[in-house]
Amino acid sequence: MNGLKLRNWVLLAALLMPVAALAHAFPEDSQPPVGATIQKSPDAVKIWFNSYLEPLFNELKVKNAAGQVVSKGPAEVDANDRSLLKVALPPLPPGIYHVYWKVASKDGHHTEGDFTFTLKDH
Repeated sequence: MNGLKLRNWVLLAALLMPVAALAHAFPEDSQPPVGATIQKSPDAVKIWFNSYLEPLFNELKVKNAAGQVVSKGPAEVDANDRSLLKVALPPLPPGIYHVYWKVASKDGHHTEGDFTFTLKDH
């Protein structure tokens, strides 16, 4: 390969790398917000991602301070907004709650993470 062709390939690879990095789904917003202290028990945890999610390969669980799962049922991708993952919650007592998520974007890339929120006494 001559120098000009090699340089073109290197340039093309450099331009495509940011596109590949954007293929992963990362949270953009959540309810309750990450690290928030809230006054009222939410009826669900919702996380909005920066890309559409693959509905079959997602997980969203909420655990109490003792490590017990308190979320109800499996997580689901919203039918009207495929970047939204949500899971229902029962009425929660005051305490610290830990949210764990794992998602697959439509192109198959997996990401995961966690955050907490605190429910104060009413």
